[in-house]
Amino acid sequence: MRRGHNPRTSNLIRIAAKAEMLRNEYFPRGGWTVMDAERLRLAAKHYVTAETCRDPIVAQRATRVAEFLLSKIKREEPPLPTLKELGL
Repeated sequence: MRRGHNPRTSNLIRIAAKAEMLRNEYFPRGGWTVMDAERLRLAAKHYVTAETCRDPIVAQRATRVAEFLLSKIKREEPPLPTLKELGL
């Protein structure tokens, strides 16, 4: 362990990285609300808990809660291609 580096900070780094990955997946072009950002952060926290805990029951519950939170987020729909773009 380096000076100033402890399990809490490494956990916060993991949560931030997972939240950024989820944000890029759900909102690649931006446009999320404050509630969406909080749900993504909380889902990331639950996913990190599921990855790092040793109890399989806790891991399963954390995963289900994270999936529930992500189901509440409306993903951006990519625009449908026009006929011109399709070459018709």
